[in-house]
Amino acid sequence: MQVLENKIIVYDDVCPMCNAYTAGFVRLGWLKHRTGFADAPPELLQKIDLNRARHEIPLLDTQTGEVTYGVNALFLILGEQMPFFKPLFRNRLFRSAIYQLYQLITYNRRVIAGSAAPKTGFDCAPDVNLFYRWLYIGLAATGATLLFWQDFSLDNLAIKVLLPLLGFSLAAVFFTNKKLDFVGHWATIALTSALLISLLPQIIAVQVGIAALAAWMSWKRWQLLK
Repeated sequence: MQVLENKIIVYDDVCPMCNAYTAGFVRLGWLKHRTGFADAPPELLQKIDLNRARHEIPLLDTQTGEVTYGVNALFLILGEQMPFFKPLFRNRLFRSAIYQLYQLITYNRRVIAGSAAPKTGFDCAPDVNLFYRWLYIGLAATGATLLFWQDFSLDNLAIKVLLPLLGFSLAAVFFTNKKLDFVGHWATIALTSALLISLLPQIIAVQVGIAALAAWMSWKRWQLLK
């Protein structure tokens, strides 16, 4: 296994998902260096297409100055550590499918994670892409509906609390100027709640905890949009 010592990956500081998987690369010894956009020195940022980097994570070669973005950057890292997957990474159908999944996540990462903009440094928040935003909302809302339907029971305290809560919170969309962002956050809360209800034991303490978590997420994300 080769450590990519001359590569540095630049990630979204306020995105827990980006933080986690880039930290994982370093802990596993696959990469030597990483830095968040807000902490990156100006001389490093000058070597990157910042507009593209907001949507596709950049991997900079510190020796050659070459920058690889997005799926290509991830495949480069993974291919060095798992060379037997390289033929798959070169497959056009596989690459196309992973690219669409990557775009779905990267354009919605702030509404998935509920992240605020960094207080200092470069903010790499992605543009609002209507196609991928509505696709995410549709998939999340559909998944939440199916899970709630599967686990629906009037004896389930979490469901009795959550369904009215989600209904009232969705109605609040009329009181914010960032309506599409709001609906994206709402879809995340609905899907997260439904998954927890489906996966965790149906005991009172757990149900109360899920309802409280959903209420806290709703309040936190409402504060982001004020």
